[in-house]
Amino acid sequence: MWCGGILLAPQWHGETDVRGGVSEFLYTFFSASCHQSADRSFSLAGEKFGVCSRCTTVYFGFLLAAIIYPFVRKLNNTELPALWILFFGSGLVALDAGLEIFDVVKNTFISREITGGILGLILPFYIIPGSIKLFEEFFNPPKVIPKK
Repeated sequence: MWCGGILLAPQWHGETDVRGGVSEFLYTFFSASCHQSADRSFSLAGEKFGVCSRCTTVYFGFLLAAIIYPFVRKLNNTELPALWILFFGSGLVALDAGLEIFDVVKNTFISREITGGILGLILPFYIIPGSIKLFEEFFNPPKVIPKK
């Protein structure tokens, strides 16, 4: 649904019926986590996506990795990959953004897509097992050893 909203916002933008209201709601909703700059966004039907290109590739990369996750790892495996992998993906995004913020190198549409996509592909391998472990511990609390 999240990725659908990203694509639905531009498709229904400018409509005068309920679809236009849904589009405006989606843009407002996504604005809480994304700058939505038109020059840094993909477009559909002449309208920018609900989020920028980096966020789009993070979300769609996440969706792709979540779909393939059960084929790569068992769902009952709650072990997390090495943290350096998560730091690597996050570091690429931070480096790409930081170099532009500090006026060292201007990032490009491609660099934003690649760094966002890499992070999106990495995140499910931490979030899915962490969520499974959280639910297991919440719904199956440890057994208390009875006193004799």
